[in-house]
Amino acid sequence: MVRSLFHGKPHIKLANFCTETTAPSLTLDRGVTRELLINKCGLTDEEITKAFRHHNDLLRRKSGQNIEDVLELLNGCGLTTPAQIRKVVLCNPHFLFYKSERNLKSKLSLFKTFMNEKDITKLVQTDAKIFDASEGTIESGISLLRNLGFEGEALGDLLARKPGLIVMSEEKVMEAFKLVEDIGLKKGSKMFALGLRSILVMGKNNLGRKQQFLRSLGFSEKQISELLRKRTLILELSEEKIKRNLDFLVKTVGLPLTDLVKYPGLFAYSLETRMIPRYRVLESLKSMQVQMLRRRFCFPSIIKLTEKRFLEEYVNSNAEFSSVLQDIYSGGKDGKLIIVKETSRESVSMKMIHESCGSSSAASI
Repeated sequence: MVRSLFHGKPHIKLANFCTETTAPSLTLDRGVTRELLINKCGLTDEEITKAFRHHNDLLRRKSGQNIEDVLELLNGCGLTTPAQIRKVVLCNPHFLFYKSERNLKSKLSLFKTFMNEKDITKLVQTDAKIFDASEGTIESGISLLRNLGFEGEALGDLLARKPGLIVMSEEKVMEAFKLVEDIGLKKGSKMFALGLRSILVMGKNNLGRKQQFLRSLGFSEKQISELLRKRTLILELSEEKIKRNLDFLVKTVGLPLTDLVKYPGLFAYSLETRMIPRYRVLESLKSMQVQMLRRRFCFPSIIKLTEKRFLEEYVNSNAEFSSVLQDIYSGGKDGKLIIVKETSRESVSMKMIHESCGSSSAASI
């Protein structure tokens, strides 16, 4: 009888009992690294899990001193808010784990010799991986850019926009510089830096194809050169987007190609959420025979207006019609076509601000 008692199953399961009492404390303990990333870097648990999915070992570190040291260095460069630090960590999760003395301090000091706080902040947030390069590589890259005519503020602005230039091969950098100069951009200018970035993004062969595409749309060689000088970012837009915007602006709005060259930013605006809704509002005002629309207006300038100013000047200026114009505007954004019945000129009184393109070729609304 006694023996059988030893072979019986106990009523209390000690293993389960212990697990239940200790599980809550394990759940609450995120670890030092994760707590710092949340409290001082502005990251969420989900963002941390995604950013470090291949580097879980970094999250298991028991000391946060290195992170604290790196954060102090970043604060000295102007990155003082969790939102700014968050962007750096999402760009390069390793950044906070670089040795502050060995990897970062001297490199940041080097950049500080010719870059202002704003540009250093932009550089770190744009491509923190640049700090993976050795100090010698960084110095060589800076030296090459200086030999190509970039110094001081111009050099700082260039690297803030395209940090990868530092570690790029000399051959590739020289080729890109030559292509940008051929476009006609002035070396040392901000437009040159933008052009260089676009050229490096697309490459020499794609540049030729994009120029050929612009020719097929009817632009002359002179107009293409002017387009690229004014808005080199057009090189980074897809051919489909350029074609769709051009078709709308030329065939529907009635703008000549010369106006598109004058206002190349029109290619970058959203057709669905900006240009079509605003055009429908203006056409509706025209159908209402609003007095202010008998004057000439510059459609590109109207498109460039901020959302707030456009609503103030063209949608909410008259209480009698603001409701229907709001429906037309929001309907345009939703892809709906709202037709407004024609209203007699005498019943409409709407005060608007007149804007002129200063060009006889500007579209008349």
